[in-house]
Amino acid sequence: MKILIVVAYFVPEIASAAHVYFDLARAFVKKGHEVDIITSYPRKFNLNKNDADKEFSLEEMIDGIRVHRCKHLAKRDNMVMRGLEHFLLPGYYFKTYRQIGKKFDVCLIYIPPLPLYYFAKKIKRYDGTPSVLNYQDFHPQELTDVGVMKNKLMIKIMEHIEKKSYKNAEYITVLSKGGIDYVVKKGGNPNKIKHIYNGVLLSDFEKYQMKKEFKKKEGVENKILISYSGILSPFQGIDNILDAAKKLSDYEDLIFYIVGDGMLKNHLENRIRDEKIFNVKLLPLQPREEYFNIINSSDISTVSLDDRMKAPCLPGKLINLLALKQPIIAIVPYDSETARVIQKAKCGVVVEPGNTEELENTILKLKDNSEFRKELGENGKKFLEENMILEKNVAVYEEIFNLLRNQKVKRR
Repeated sequence: MKILIVVAYFVPEIASAAHVYFDLARAFVKKGHEVDIITSYPRKFNLNKNDADKEFSLEEMIDGIRVHRCKHLAKRDNMVMRGLEHFLLPGYYFKTYRQIGKKFDVCLIYIPPLPLYYFAKKIKRYDGTPSVLNYQDFHPQELTDVGVMKNKLMIKIMEHIEKKSYKNAEYITVLSKGGIDYVVKKGGNPNKIKHIYNGVLLSDFEKYQMKKEFKKKEGVENKILISYSGILSPFQGIDNILDAAKKLSDYEDLIFYIVGDGMLKNHLENRIRDEKIFNVKLLPLQPREEYFNIINSSDISTVSLDDRMKAPCLPGKLINLLALKQPIIAIVPYDSETARVIQKAKCGVVVEPGNTEELENTILKLKDNSEFRKELGENGKKFLEENMILEKNVAVYEEIFNLLRNQKVKRR
């Protein structure tokens, strides 16, 4: 099939969306499909420092994938400009779509940004191409949960778009079974929704597992390394990690690393400095190979979500932690989708956000029990192999794509 994938973030950007869809696109190519990507021009704030000043081609072939990039204004920390950018993306991308001049069998769209629903409408009206909307996060729910979006008019506008997208979508995929329930309650057709976890190509991790030198490079070989790698945003509740690290500062064999960038970076830097939390190291975004080196070198990995987050989402980094057999401390609400997956996989311990004492005790328990850490890591890898392998995901997507293609033929 000729498959178009639309995603706002793509390699060489480091955001999890970029690599989740890069790997998915490679898996489609591996099965013999033609894959084109429409995406945005790489943003400096999502690049590692070695790539920040590079120039990138607007048209490029990467691993058999045709990448089409659109230049447009992008501001990470200005929420008004960020919102405007999201509403302009369908127009930018549709202009590129027409320039490509190619007839696709199907389009797969990563959402958010939610307004990309209008891109699906545009190409359907333009040449009849059907689309699958892949909801990785649910907006505006997550934005209002943590107080990022407060304007009542804008919330109503976004809720209107959200309901229309669920009602009118030709097909929807979500990351969890809880996501199906969420979409159906909002008006989605249960017969047009399927749960597909994000996945990995296990062959990629054979080389990543070989590199495990981060602790030696940092001079912390004799310490238990606890890491968080990912976006530093209001959605993550990363202050929980600092709170626990501060309480555990007397344990000289513990060291915490927070790796990433985002809106809360300055806040975290200020806390570490002002409160003298010297057992926490903050590092910028890292190239993918070094990112995996950090995870692979860690004794314990963390995922974290703000306790106000109610939408059924899963952190993008979870699949990487499972693939590298990491024991996980999930600092997430007990009733969250993330907690349910962690408990189902038996790959970690769930700690309620804000419960610093429980988080301390969990860290100390895992610190002193290497066999338990190993068991959790093995369980996670097994769960991933059963549920999160890209070859299996591609087969499910092929069924959906063929369904839409056949419906299109019947309509003719």
